[in-house]
Amino acid sequence: MSTTAPTDLTTPAAISGAELRAAASHFPTGVAIVSTLGHIGQPVGCTISSFLSVSLDPPIVAVSLSRRSSTAEQVIARGSFGISVLSSTQRGIAHVFASRDVDHDQRFAGVHWRAGSSGVPLLENALSSLDCDVQEVVAAGDHYLVLGAVTSLFAAGWGTPLVHHQGTMGSLHR
Repeated sequence: MSTTAPTDLTTPAAISGAELRAAASHFPTGVAIVSTLGHIGQPVGCTISSFLSVSLDPPIVAVSLSRRSSTAEQVIARGSFGISVLSSTQRGIAHVFASRDVDHDQRFAGVHWRAGSSGVPLLENALSSLDCDVQEVVAAGDHYLVLGAVTSLFAAGWGTPLVHHQGTMGSLHR
């Protein structure tokens, strides 16, 4: 079997962030909220679509957070964070937590949450939630890859996930 390499590939030095975002947008991802407690004990968090299971034994997950994100700064300072995997009914929450125009104090207004085992906020009615201790932070370009050791978790075992695909959020139909 012979393969022919495409001849129109952009060279790595010429790839823009917008081009990478467009190419990556074809890969649908789940949507979650990363949360922690801020410097004065207030809940802080942001929407992510970059969460993955890294290891099952021991249980380790990773999230990618922008270096410009105040949530990243607070997660690193606190040393623990929560991940709440959103259902398709929680699209509004995802939009609020993704908005740079909404202060952290306002993001949690009206949102029901409970404290995880480390005290971090975990959203009620999420499909699953994980409480993690920061194990390692890796600088990766304009983001941090935060590895977390999972200390406790909850999984509903049912529900329709909120999915991000090509710049829009929707549900996964089965």
